[in-house]
Amino acid sequence: MTHPSKQMTAWSKFGQIKDALDKEDIEGLLVLGCPSDEYDGEASLIESGVARVTNFGKNKTSVDVVEAIVSEVWNNQFGPFDPHDLEKRRPAFTSVAQKIAAAL
Repeated sequence: MTHPSKQMTAWSKFGQIKDALDKEDIEGLLVLGCPSDEYDGEASLIESGVARVTNFGKNKTSVDVVEAIVSEVWNNQFGPFDPHDLEKRRPAFTSVAQKIAAAL
């Protein structure tokens, strides 16, 4: 809880989300030598989705909800994927979602 006299700081989980995406490297782009900011856009979109469902961290959410956000952003940014391709990425989506949910 923030002390009333202290100024509020902006809610941000961008760093944790970006770190989770970079570590997982779902598309294998970083290992191929893409710039380190490769997943910045996706991290920002995921952060927006998480902010929306948690009311900027005021409410809890589940790993499943976070995974759905990650999957949707990923499919929109890198897809569209067919069901088989989405299923191949599911373990990576789950891993990223677990890391994000733990940071909330």
